[in-house]
Amino acid sequence: MNEDARQPIETDEGAVKRRTRILVVDDDEIMAKTLARALRGQGYDVDAALSPDQGLSLVHENRYDLVLTDLVMPGFDGVTLVRSIKQIDPNIPMIVMTGYASVDNAVEAMKAGAFHYLTKPVRLQELQIYVEKALASHEMMMEVQELKNRLQDMQSQSIIVGKSHAMRGVITQIEQVAPSTATVLITGETGTGKEMIANAIHALSPRADKAMIRVNCGALPETLLESELFGHVKGSFTGAYKDQPGRFELADGGTLFLDEIGEMSPSAQVKLLRVLQEGAFERVGSGKEVHVDVRVITATNRDLMEEVKRGKFRQDLYYRINVFNLRLPALRERTGDLALLAQHFLEKYSKKNGKRVIGLGVNALNAMEKYTWPGNVRELENVIEHGVILARGDRILLEDLPETIRAAEGAPDAVTGDGKHIKIPLGYSAEQAEGVVIRKTLEMTQGDKEATASILGYSTRTLYRKMKEHHIPLDQGNEE
Repeated sequence: MNEDARQPIETDEGAVKRRTRILVVDDDEIMAKTLARALRGQGYDVDAALSPDQGLSLVHENRYDLVLTDLVMPGFDGVTLVRSIKQIDPNIPMIVMTGYASVDNAVEAMKAGAFHYLTKPVRLQELQIYVEKALASHEMMMEVQELKNRLQDMQSQSIIVGKSHAMRGVITQIEQVAPSTATVLITGETGTGKEMIANAIHALSPRADKAMIRVNCGALPETLLESELFGHVKGSFTGAYKDQPGRFELADGGTLFLDEIGEMSPSAQVKLLRVLQEGAFERVGSGKEVHVDVRVITATNRDLMEEVKRGKFRQDLYYRINVFNLRLPALRERTGDLALLAQHFLEKYSKKNGKRVIGLGVNALNAMEKYTWPGNVRELENVIEHGVILARGDRILLEDLPETIRAAEGAPDAVTGDGKHIKIPLGYSAEQAEGVVIRKTLEMTQGDKEATASILGYSTRTLYRKMKEHHIPLDQGNEE
């Protein structure tokens, strides 16, 4: 064992981080030492076990980030070893190695929970690629749990999942605005999770112990919206058989969330403006003033400034509700969040449906990454629920996805070029464009990392970090 590999390492931020630890299990001592040496050369902390029993003992005693194991060893079935290790640590990723004659066993091992299998003789370059993928998958699962723990004081339906630059900015804004009394306007495309963000703001505010009342302004006819918001008195209109408090009164001391604010009628806009200015209103049919203390959060998928120009929305109201604007990015702008969100919904619907589905097949994930997601996070959630219901094993496969997603798997790359120039279509985020440029430059330099870093103006270290962020294999651009 290389004792230096046991030492903690210092990150760019100066924090001490535990070195990634891998266990190799193989009864062939030469093979075990060769693999261990190769992995240590990549900077990993590696232990080697020469029998399944020794491997199980080490897993009991130590915490590993990955297990690499042979499938055919004397006295112990490899599939049983996978199952035994999974019982000790269900989250640990495992890569199994097998001869061509034992591929059926490898498939069985994957059904038992292995991440991937490699056929012998193992190519070190291929091993390196799948070790990185397995570790990235494991890290993603750990990040989901860490983010849940961080936001555990929010309502369970308001868990915010995302590690992309765009979503980190949203989370920071939520933490900044939640303790204030400012009126918040949440904007974004349909399905981006505006109500979830409103829930989060309320849950982190000093009003969290009070009610949060929700009103969908687009779901109520104009004749009922004012009554719903401000209440009415008996006899004020046909069907008003008794006095009825409105949503503002019910939200007194708490938060009122007005979704689809752009659908609000002109007369309701006037009354809403008065409440925001004076904290007072009158019930429909009453001349008596009602005073309330309500924080208002609004949301829309419309361009309200354009609605103001068209005379559909009051300019003075627009400025009142837009004290703090929080824009939610579309899913296509959230580079790196798709797999994280998919895993979150997969866990949710696996539990709901009483099934053990732990991940996505490679082809399924590829198709989902190529799809443009016009329905955003809401559409992704529906697709994952659909996949969990149809999944026959522990992973969602391509055939378990809706036809619209399956069709994207064979779609050509939207990025085109002539070898010297790259054409990136409108709609790509800056993060997506950066990933494309890195990939294409690596192809141009035939995988030469130093040349690529020099062309892009990065240090070599920065290039490797960005390749990891964009899930670019280390052998990207290398000629076969």
